[in-house]
Amino acid sequence: MSNIQRLPNLQFLSELYAQDVPNAVLLAEYPSSNSSETQFQNRSKYIIHDPFPPPSRALMKVLGPHHLMCGWGRHLAVTSEIAPPTLLIEHWQRVFGNEGCPVWQPCPLDANCAASHAITGDAITGDIQYITLFPHESIPPQQQVINPDTNYELHSKGVIQEIDCPQAAVLESVVPPCIVKLSHGYAGLGNFLIFDQNAADNMRRYLAAHWPNASWVTNTIIENITGDFGVQFYLRKDGSIVWLGLTEQHFDSNKKWCGGTFSATLQDRLFDDLSELVKPVGKHLHRRGYFGLVGIDVLRDLSNQFFLVDVNPRLTGITPFLMASRIFSSEDGLSEGIYQASCRFPGSIEQLIATAESTRQARVIVLSVFEQEAGTTDVTTLCHLSVSSNSQARNQQIIGSLT
Repeated sequence: MSNIQRLPNLQFLSELYAQDVPNAVLLAEYPSSNSSETQFQNRSKYIIHDPFPPPSRALMKVLGPHHLMCGWGRHLAVTSEIAPPTLLIEHWQRVFGNEGCPVWQPCPLDANCAASHAITGDAITGDIQYITLFPHESIPPQQQVINPDTNYELHSKGVIQEIDCPQAAVLESVVPPCIVKLSHGYAGLGNFLIFDQNAADNMRRYLAAHWPNASWVTNTIIENITGDFGVQFYLRKDGSIVWLGLTEQHFDSNKKWCGGTFSATLQDRLFDDLSELVKPVGKHLHRRGYFGLVGIDVLRDLSNQFFLVDVNPRLTGITPFLMASRIFSSEDGLSEGIYQASCRFPGSIEQLIATAESTRQARVIVLSVFEQEAGTTDVTTLCHLSVSSNSQARNQQIIGSLT
């Protein structure tokens, strides 16, 4: 566990997973505990703290699953209820070549999904294993690569305090100022910044209405933040670690995560400091039986101290962007990248892809799309976008021209 591999020639994440689970399939969908839009329901077990109102069908069933397939590679298949559009697959092929395109397989539509109908190639079997983003109640435990009971425990915000590294202090009660994190929220959706008693009262009313049985963790607030980083690594089955890189996190006005940026220069500059957090996280997760992609959130303060604030043992929203940025940085010399989630393009999928591919002095990837008719003649396409160039100013200019 003392050394971290960097593997500069690694391109596609399926290469790593195939070494540990050579016959598995990536299930690129989250379950839900409050939405009726998905067949993957966690109603009585493995409760996930979705927001209220729940995510839209477009986000849950199309934008979210499809963007995780971008640049996944062909070493392992992927599955979802809805297939990625042909135009999108062809776009990915032009960006990454055939070796970067996913092998998509249809997911059975009965509520029990893999319980009786898992797919391997053209054959229907019941013994396939799924790489999941979160433990699934409707899939038998033996068909999930990570034991779902263990996986659920490791997805809890409470696991952070079990790891021996610098982090915010845990409080026994909600005393402003503090941050309250629902045990199984995600993308910042289950976090509450509490600066006064009024905010604390509002939080308790929200929880009483929507998640009366929820558990949470209360932390002190880290002051004087100068950096907010999402660090990604792959934890092999044997406990060794493959470093993938880092991004800087972006949040909207509601403190909801909405994307991030990539800088080639930061990958080396921060490696040593961030490795001191990656190592104990990897050691703890390996001891608990986890292997696979890990995303951790790290804050840096004015004194250059780094603090672990979140652990996500799964593919995260930023993973495809980071993997693409690695490729464009090493092969095309494009050192700066930006990922923007849930953009609105005034046109069709075909128009969006054509515009992306015609952009000069940059690489623009449409990670996922959902075409939305605004009226009888107007069409708007919701999309997740990745842009790489030689400056963040250029990236912002391109994002602005597309939305």
